[in-house]
Amino acid sequence: MPLRYLFVDMNAFFASVEQQDDPRLRGRPVAVIPTRAETTFCIAASYEARAFGVKTGTPVWQARRLCPGLVTIEADHDRYTVAHHRVLDAVGSVLPVGRVLSVDEVSCGLVGDERRPDRAVGLANRIKAAIRARAGEWMRCSVGAGPNGMLAKVAADMHKPDGLTVLPDDLAPLDGLALTDFPGVGPRMERRLKLHGVFTARQLRAAPAATLATVWGSKLLGERWHRLLRGEEVPTPPERRRSVSHSHVLPPELRTDAGAYGVLVRLTHKAAARLRKMNYWAGGLSVGVTWKGEAGAAPDPAGWGRSGWSAGCRLPHCQDTPNLLRAVGHLWGKRPAGEGVPFKVGMALVDLRPAASATPSLFADDRAAADLSRAVDGVNAEFGRSMAYFGGMWGLRDAAPNRIAFNRIPDLSRAVS
Repeated sequence: MPLRYLFVDMNAFFASVEQQDDPRLRGRPVAVIPTRAETTFCIAASYEARAFGVKTGTPVWQARRLCPGLVTIEADHDRYTVAHHRVLDAVGSVLPVGRVLSVDEVSCGLVGDERRPDRAVGLANRIKAAIRARAGEWMRCSVGAGPNGMLAKVAADMHKPDGLTVLPDDLAPLDGLALTDFPGVGPRMERRLKLHGVFTARQLRAAPAATLATVWGSKLLGERWHRLLRGEEVPTPPERRRSVSHSHVLPPELRTDAGAYGVLVRLTHKAAARLRKMNYWAGGLSVGVTWKGEAGAAPDPAGWGRSGWSAGCRLPHCQDTPNLLRAVGHLWGKRPAGEGVPFKVGMALVDLRPAASATPSLFADDRAAADLSRAVDGVNAEFGRSMAYFGGMWGLRDAAPNRIAFNRIPDLSRAVS
């Protein structure tokens, strides 16, 4: 079975960037956190910290108990974005970059004699060397080679850190994996597989398409998994953007109604600029807040509230900031008062429609708002992010800085950040 893909997976990416940029952190347990608060959680951990049980999602207070020597670093997503693009440049110097799946994952196609195992190994080692040369000596990656993108990703996960795995023709090494080692199989899906008699990776690969269709509740998905697990190349279905969303855990000084609303306005500015950059229009909007603890009840140990509030509304399809801000303000005014201390806010633009399918408003005010929003984007792109903004964001220009979702890379354009 031919090797069609190399999959590059950066190891402990955020933490490695911090260790690369500050040699004093190398070899030490490091956790990257979103904000300076013991009630927040780790968004990345170095391998030295993972040895103590610290991982993504571990509350900071718990991480310190697990690892008394832990160094916590507040995330700098702009630097991580720059490092990501250096990694892309390094990979691209060896092989054309096929798909960027996340901030730390890249897939490359193999052609011709590149599919020979010895050539694939040589290319993988050249990629590793290029990343060290262009992104830094502490930037390590694991590489997997397989007959399709999914199995190449699984191979890259088999030996970490700094591993290299080439799957043989019979794919036999996959049989020793856990069910949850396959992307898309989480605890819930694992339970469903076991209910249908699939307990091991060997059984998963041998399962008929009909069984997998029953497990996934879709004949199409069942057939897709059946083919992928056997090493077939299955075309990736085209994706359509469904939403644009932002959320932010509030720093202690902004855990007030006024602070929460100000950050929500900042998030709306960012989402609206992204919407225009993507050339989409939104037909709906939702906002939400999580409270730290509940009224009349003690907070949970991690500090996260068990309750919250959210609301949404429909909109005539638009992409301008003023109309979106008005909708956010209207929804925010409906929130229940006195429920608790705001801890996290978020917003989402939904019912997205490509600009080619949208009908611009016929009203002069709406057209002027759209022109003004594009002008603000132009100013920010030319002179720096958030140099121009609407008055509701006054004093909060630097609130809610860029955050990298693992399935989305922030745009380097200053107009959208």
